[in-house]
Amino acid sequence: MKITCVLSFLFLLDFLCHAQQSKPIVYEWEMVQSASPDTIFGVTLERLKLDSIPAGLARFTELKYLNLGRNRLQELPTFIGDFTQLEVLDISRNKFAIFPIELCKLTELKELVANRNLFTRLPDCIGYCAKLERIDLWETPVATFPNSLYTLKELKELDLQGVRYNLKFQNELKQKLPAVKIKLDAPCNCL
Repeated sequence: MKITCVLSFLFLLDFLCHAQQSKPIVYEWEMVQSASPDTIFGVTLERLKLDSIPAGLARFTELKYLNLGRNRLQELPTFIGDFTQLEVLDISRNKFAIFPIELCKLTELKELVANRNLFTRLPDCIGYCAKLERIDLWETPVATFPNSLYTLKELKELDLQGVRYNLKFQNELKQKLPAVKIKLDAPCNCL
């Protein structure tokens, strides 16, 4: 009985440790500016009405989670590509007219939330983000998808809702990504 209790406790402890590692604590920008960079793994700069990213963010190269959503960003600084441990990035509800090419350097990225932006194409280098599992492009008018998108073996979900695509395009996309849950609006006689 004691051995079973001890083993159960160890299993629970191991589970909780792994759960904490996969979901880092996310801190507000004001809280981390004076923190030691090697102790911070999640930062949010959401809803700060930013036109540019604070240069001080470059210190936090160990980030696993970064939320830049709901700002006025049109481009990202090149140092974003230095966040080689980043697994989740939210750039939603900004003003990106061109997909930020710096994101292609994020080879550990698993989730990209880029909804409600203005860009109309994904670059071919998106294929470098081979660990991507989820891409959210809801209400982002992407009309051109590179062949490298179809090589993302870990991709499980692609959200394209909010943009109407024609039936032929939808069927082709589903054929090229048969194992991916693709969220689409009803087809139309348009894109």
